[in-house]
Amino acid sequence: MLTDDDLTRELAAAFHDRADPVTRTAVNPAGIFPRGVRARRRRPAVRAAPVAAVAALAATVLAVNLAAGPGPAVGARPPGLLLTAAVISPPPAAAAVAGMPRFYVTMNYSRPAAEVRAAATGRILSAVALPRRIDPKLSQVAAAGDGRGFALALAEYPRTRFYWLRVSADGRSARLTMLAAAALPPGEYADGIAVSPGGSRLAVAIQRSGGQRGAVEVVSLATGAARTWTTGRPGFPAGVSWADRRRLGFFWDGAGAAQDNSGLWELDTAAPGHALLSGRRVLAAVTGGDTVEYAQLTTAGTAIAAVTYNGTAHVGRGTVVGGVVELSARTGRPLRTLLAEHAAYAEDPGHQGWYVGSCLLAAADRAGDHLLVSCDRFGRLDRGRFTALPGAAPHSAIAAAW
Repeated sequence: MLTDDDLTRELAAAFHDRADPVTRTAVNPAGIFPRGVRARRRRPAVRAAPVAAVAALAATVLAVNLAAGPGPAVGARPPGLLLTAAVISPPPAAAAVAGMPRFYVTMNYSRPAAEVRAAATGRILSAVALPRRIDPKLSQVAAAGDGRGFALALAEYPRTRFYWLRVSADGRSARLTMLAAAALPPGEYADGIAVSPGGSRLAVAIQRSGGQRGAVEVVSLATGAARTWTTGRPGFPAGVSWADRRRLGFFWDGAGAAQDNSGLWELDTAAPGHALLSGRRVLAAVTGGDTVEYAQLTTAGTAIAAVTYNGTAHVGRGTVVGGVVELSARTGRPLRTLLAEHAAYAEDPGHQGWYVGSCLLAAADRAGDHLLVSCDRFGRLDRGRFTALPGAAPHSAIAAAW
C-alpha cells in the first residue's frame, strides 16, 4: 500500500517530468509512441481504496495503489472490451515470417545516428551518421514500403527538416539526402510520419503551440506541394498511417474537454476541405476498461492497437492486462489478440503486489502482418509469433520502421 509520502514523491516526480521543457512540455520525446507512454511503464493494481488518493495520482502519473492479498484466481480477466478477443495461435515459424521485411531502421536517442538492422536477427548492418546539430530524441522514421527506402524527420533547432535514407540491397550501406518537403516553421515538431503506399506523398503529424494544438500535413515528394488539415480543438495528432492511397489514419490526443475526441481517426485526403476531424473516429482512446496507447491503420482493412487495461481491480495471476490487438477498421471491434501481456508480480517487500505494464507498438508493415513491439522484451511480432531482438530495452520508446 502506498503511503502519503510515496504519493507525494510520485506526484513530484511526475510534475518534474512534465515540466522539463526538453523532454515533456514542447514535444513528445518518445518517438512514435504517443501520450507519455514512458510514464506507464509500471502501473500497480488495487483491490480497493483509498479511492480519492488513487484517483488523484492516476490522473497525474497513471498509477494506482498496489494490490494487497493473493488477488483473483488464475485466468481472471479484467472487464475491458478490447482485450477480450481470443489470443491468436501463431503459425509455424516459416509461415509466420513469410513476407517479412529484410531490414528495419532504428533511431538512436543518445547520439545522431540511424542504425540499419537485419530483421531476422536484429544485428546492425550499417550505421548512418545524421547531422550533429539535431536533437536525436525528436527523430522520426517511416518506411517507404519497398524495403530499402525510409523517410526521416529530424529536429535541427529551430526547425524540423525531412530526409530520405536509401539502403543498399545487402543493408551494409545507406545514403542520406534531403527530401523535397519544406522544413516545419520554428516551434512546430513532427510527432509521426508515414509514406503513402505509392511512395509519392509524405504524411506528417505536427505538434504546435507546445503540444496544445496540432495539424496533419500531406506533402508531394515530387514537387513539395503541401496540404494541411487543422482544427480549433486543443490537442495534437500523435502518429499517422495510410490505409490506401487516399485514406489516412492519425491518432488524435485531445486535451482538456476535447479528450472525448481522442483515438484513432480516418481522414479522406481526397475530400474537399481542411477540417482535421471531419472524418470518422475508428477507435476511441478509452474503451470499457482499456486504454489505447497507440493505434494505426493497415492496408488490409484492419487497425493495430497497443492496449493497456486501465482498471483498478480484478488483477492477479494470469490476468491479461495489455497487449497488441487487431481490430476491424470499419467497426472498431477487436478481431484477435496478437500478443497478450499478463499482470506481473513485484517482489519488493515495500511494494509487493501485481502491477500493469505497457505494451508498446513501434512499427507495423503495411498489411499489419509484421510488427515491432516493446513489451516485456523488444522484438518482432510476426502474425502472432514473437521473436526477441536486440536494440531496445523492455517497455522503452524508440523510433523504428520497416
